[in-house]
Order: sequence, then C-alpha cells, then structure tokens
Amino acid sequence: MIGRMLKHGLLGLLMVVAAVLLVRQGLVPLAAAAFAPEPATLSLLRRTGIFLAVLLAYAAWRRWVLPGPAPDLRFRPLAVMAGGLGGAAHISVVTLAGFAAGYYVVVAAPGGSPALLGVAGLILIAAFMEEVVYRGVLFGTLEDGLGSTAAMWLQSLVFAAMHLSNAPASNMELATTMVAGTLIGALWTALYAWTRSLWVVTAHHAFWNFAIILTGLPLSGISDWRALAPFESAYRGPGWLTGGVFGPEDALLCLGVVAISLAVFIRLAKRSGRWLPARVGRGVHGAPAPVRASA
Repeated sequence: MIGRMLKHGLLGLLMVVAAVLLVRQGLVPLAAAAFAPEPATLSLLRRTGIFLAVLLAYAAWRRWVLPGPAPDLRFRPLAVMAGGLGGAAHISVVTLAGFAAGYYVVVAAPGGSPALLGVAGLILIAAFMEEVVYRGVLFGTLEDGLGSTAAMWLQSLVFAAMHLSNAPASNMELATTMVAGTLIGALWTALYAWTRSLWVVTAHHAFWNFAIILTGLPLSGISDWRALAPFESAYRGPGWLTGGVFGPEDALLCLGVVAISLAVFIRLAKRSGRWLPARVGRGVHGAPAPVRASA
C-alpha cells in the first residue's frame, strides 16, 4: 500500500511540475521569440498557460493513475460562488473583528491600484496550483490508502511546513505558524472532502487570500502587495492577537474560527458519506465496503 501511494503521489507531482516547466521554459520563450509580445501580454500568456497545463496534467493523473472516479473537476457555478464567498467571509470574521476591536487600524486609504486585478489573477492561479498539489494529488493519494482522517492531517502538516519559510525565526512564531497552517490546510481539505470539488476549495482559498490583501494586512508573511491595497493598515496589539508578521492567519481568533469550521466541515463530509475510512474497510474504488450480516 505504501509503495502504491508513493508511486501515485510522486507521479502526480512530477506531472504537475513537468506541466509548469513546459510552459515556463518551453512555450513562453517560444512565443516571446516568435511574436515579441508586450510584457503584460507575455505575463498573461504565462499565467494562462500554466493554469491550463496544470489542469490538463491533473485531469490526466486522475483519469489514468489514481483509481476510482474523479468528480472533483466538475464545475458547478453556484457551489463555486458559495465557496468563494465563504472563503472571504471566513477570514473577514477575523479581520473585521480586529478592526472593530482596535488592534488592526486603518492609517490611510489610498484607494487601491489597478494592479490589484493582476494580483487577483495571480492569487487565483496560485490557489488552484496549491489545491491541485495538496488536496488533489497529496490528499487524494493518501486518502486512497489511509482514509480521510489520516490523509487530512498528514497532508495538512506538509502544507503548513511548506509555509514556514514565510514565518519569522522565533520558536514561538514558528510554532504558531505551524499550528495555524495545519488547521487551515485541514479546513480546506475537509471542505474538499465534503464537496469533492477542486473548484469550490480553490475559490474558498483564493477569496480568503484576496480578502486579506484588500485590508492592507500581511498575507501569510508576504507584504509585497500591501502597497496596492485600498487601505493601509497597522497593528495596535500583541502578536498573539494580531497574528504578527505572518498576518491575521496566525491570530488567536483565526485559530478558533478555523477549528470550529473544520469540525463543521468534517461532520458535513461524514453525513454526506464522503469521509472515507482506511482502504481495509473500503471496496476497490473507495466506496465503503459492504458490511456482511453475522451468522
């Protein structure tokens, strides 16, 4: 079982990486040499190409490598819209509470920049790629053998660890970021397990991130886009309350909101029959194995 999971997972990751490299190192340079487009056009071509290449690579992996049906690429507009609004609402509970309580404060309102539209596109593509890698490939591979619970926590630990490079160096801040990242990763995994839609969880993830950017607060330790936000914001409180350098995702209130939402999503996934046990208790393609009546 472990050998199969490693083979399936590594193949999925290699296919995604190969798709990105094909666009960045192959198609985009060829287009630049052949047509000499404007930088903005070339950037749009690169982002669109990466998005489509990753989508095709993931679809091929789900079709030919991971056993069982793959309904997670079916696009349901209303569900995707609800996912996006839910993501913005989730993190806005934290940020708006901070502004209301005074430990986040608006110090200026420059009105934002037209460049935010490009940031929104970048955020969407980045969220999609993370969801493909962590929820689609990694969680999908682990869940196929270990069941939903173990797969969620293992994948979420990896997700959190990959974001530690954005955190400050102090042990307490690293530990907080690890806990917060694990819970947020688990939240998106539970949402994915409940909806079985990569688009819904991508929308939730992207709207969550963009809602933070609009406040002028740091996003996952990244401050590059704060100057483009419609508001310039600052902290007036301790790190455990504000989230510190990493931003509101590390705030104590965010941990509480995410923990409660995680419990709700897991319950919904279980009630819908989409929270899978380990493979030893399932049929061949992930469906719960029939329970035989005892004699």
